[in-house]
Amino acid sequence: MWLPEGRVVDLRKLKIMNMKSMITVNDKKSICGGDVFYGNIRINGKDVSVSNHLKSTTKKYEFRYITKCRAGFQIIVDANCTVRDLVHNLGKHCSGVEVKIGSHWFHVLCVKGGKWVSIDKGILEILTVGDMHQAFTKMVDWNMWEQLNTKTWASKAFVYNA
Repeated sequence: MWLPEGRVVDLRKLKIMNMKSMITVNDKKSICGGDVFYGNIRINGKDVSVSNHLKSTTKKYEFRYITKCRAGFQIIVDANCTVRDLVHNLGKHCSGVEVKIGSHWFHVLCVKGGKWVSIDKGILEILTVGDMHQAFTKMVDWNMWEQLNTKTWASKAFVYNA
């Protein structure tokens, strides 16, 4: 059946607007349910594990991340900031981020070869297209962003933009 091009785009937008999330959530009754193994998201044809440790974007958390300095040495940086502030600190050479919840440290971002292995839902909700281009160039997925109605670099990268 043939439909005008504008009609097809409207149907795609309607499908994304009705979808609760791009994340496939694990069943809480399974072994892999809960906050540590919250679900998966498919980016550039690969599944990325999603956790759900960062519940609030305005609360200050104690973060620890590994990055490279200009001389090329890996350094560990401690930061006490919100999730929004953390996203501005991430760069191309960041290879892992941990958050302290209670007395335990949990990984909220793991990067291998410039690509995500796992990421937290709270970080996904904050990231913009500009953040993705500056910090995670290998994770850029234009097909997904078209479906999420992104127009500028200030648009959210993983949340539908109305």
